[in-house]
Amino acid sequence: MARDGEPPASERVQVARIAAEAIDRTEGVTATPHGGGRWQTSGGGQTISGVLASENARGRVDVELHLAAEWPPPASLDELGEQLRDRIRRSAERGGLGERLGAISVAFDDLLTPGESS
Repeated sequence: MARDGEPPASERVQVARIAAEAIDRTEGVTATPHGGGRWQTSGGGQTISGVLASENARGRVDVELHLAAEWPPPASLDELGEQLRDRIRRSAERGGLGERLGAISVAFDDLLTPGESS
C-alpha cells in the first residue's frame, strides 16, 4: 500500500516491509543496520535495513534477514529464526502475498551484549 505522496510499492518491497515488521515484533532481535547497502531493500520511497528481498527466477520473492541478537537470547537462535519465518509467512498470507513468497533465510551477523545497541 502506498503512503500519501509516494508511488505504490512493488510486491518485493511489500514483502520486505512484512519481514521488517516481523523483526520488530520478535523479542531479542534487531535488523543489522550496517552492511554497506548489501543487506537492505529500497523502493516505494524507503530503505529497509537488514532485509534483502529479491525476485527469483520463478517470480517469487526470496528474503534474507540479516540480524543482531541480544546475548543471551530469549530463545535459541534456531528458534528465533523459525519464529521469524512463521511470522513472515502468516503475514504474507494475510496480505495476499503468500503465493509470491519464496525462500526465507535468516543470518545472525552480530550479538549484542546487555547495554549495547546495534
